[in-house]
Order: sequence, then C-alpha cells, then structure tokens
Amino acid sequence: APLSSSRVGSVERRQEVGPLFAEDNNPFGFVQGLFSGGTAVAQPKTPAIPDCVVDSDYTLAAVFASIGLSSVFLGHDIFTSVFGGLFVLLATLFAVQASRIRFVFDGEAFELKNASGDDEQLSDSGENIVVGGANRWKYDSFVNYEFFPKGSPVPILVYFKETQTVKEDGSNDGQ
Repeated sequence: APLSSSRVGSVERRQEVGPLFAEDNNPFGFVQGLFSGGTAVAQPKTPAIPDCVVDSDYTLAAVFASIGLSSVFLGHDIFTSVFGGLFVLLATLFAVQASRIRFVFDGEAFELKNASGDDEQLSDSGENIVVGGANRWKYDSFVNYEFFPKGSPVPILVYFKETQTVKEDGSNDGQ
C-alpha cells in the first residue's frame, strides 16, 4: 500500500493509505458495513486519568506568620502579643504540614500521602488516627463537599462528607 507522509515541525508522521476501492472494485463498498446487521458494538475508550499531586503552598503559613509577628512586635499590650504568638504557632503548624502532606487525586479516589526526603517520594500516610482505615476515599462515596471560605477564589479548607468510612456503631451514613 502507498505511504502518505506529512511533516509537522520536526516530526514526520507516516501512515499507510488504503486503496480507494474495496477488493471487489465497488466504490460504495463502505456502505455495506452499515447495513450488514452485525452485532458488534463500539465501546468508547475511557481515557486514563493520570495521578494529580497537589504541590505544596506556603502562602497560608506566610500570612499567619506575618500577622503573628506583626502583632508580637507592634503590639502594646500582653493580649496582642499572646494573640500574635498563637498566629505564629499556627503558621508553624501550617508550614510543617505543607512540607510533609500531599493530596493525590487519581482516576478513582482522593488520598493523603506523606512526602519524604528532598526527592519527595510519596509514601502511604498510614491509618487515619480519628476514624481508622486508610486515608483514601473513593469519589463515588462523597455525599457533599464545601469550600471555606465559601465562594472564595482561594479556599483554605475543603470539607467533604463521605459514606465509605464505617462508624463505630457499624453504620456508614457519612463521616
């Protein structure tokens, strides 16, 4: 069969071009397949969704640290300094968590993983300390979700309720 080639940038694509007519030289041979009464059904290919790992973001930690340090150094009373100190502690917590926890979205579930080392190898985060079980939830188990602050272009927190985790009483009506 003859070859057809086309050049796109520096990549050349070659494809085999079939004959214009079928073997019986019928120019309308392609129509026969439409009315043959075959039982084959074309199945659409489901595209593979690559895993998405959310990068670390230290913005929230930096904002809380700025507010806290400003309150500590510019405050004129003990209450402002204590308030600023709490903001600095929260900033430290946010920075530590941002450096060690990664959110992973794959084709079927949302999962929390630990990043370890400079090469950021992801490892299992272990069992959930509050409800037990893995820190992995299938999307179809999500009942609802909400962003905080509501309507913000930059949410700080995502709350979701799921039915996958079984409660202590044996029910799974949502956690």
